[in-house]
Amino acid sequence: MMVHVHDPRSRWAVPATRVARIVSARDWADDWIADPALDVLARIGPRPPEGDEAHRVIVLRGARDAEVAVIAAGAIHIGDVDATNVLPLPAVFTTSVPEISAIVVAKDESLSLLLDPLAITTPDAAFVRNHA
Repeated sequence: MMVHVHDPRSRWAVPATRVARIVSARDWADDWIADPALDVLARIGPRPPEGDEAHRVIVLRGARDAEVAVIAAGAIHIGDVDATNVLPLPAVFTTSVPEISAIVVAKDESLSLLLDPLAITTPDAAFVRNHA
């Protein structure tokens, strides 16, 4: 089971087992304790303007079960994906962009980037990792 996001920049997915919850971006921003949600597709292009189905936050369970909030700028749906439809990426790509672990081929033959929640880090986590 995967959670798919139809971001206008690129479709992406995460394993449903790593999703803690999905909230509106406004509710997330109003939570004064929460870290800002990450735009995992920022390298691809600027975040699209908000619309009816845009800008929710998916809270993932990342490394050491820490919560990592990512922006879902598009429609979200949940669906099964056959393991044979998850295509691994060449090592050179996964080394340079570890947050993306594979390509998912959906039933409609569309492609999605498979994000690895364990590889998504916050700036604070990167600081700790680099200074440990």
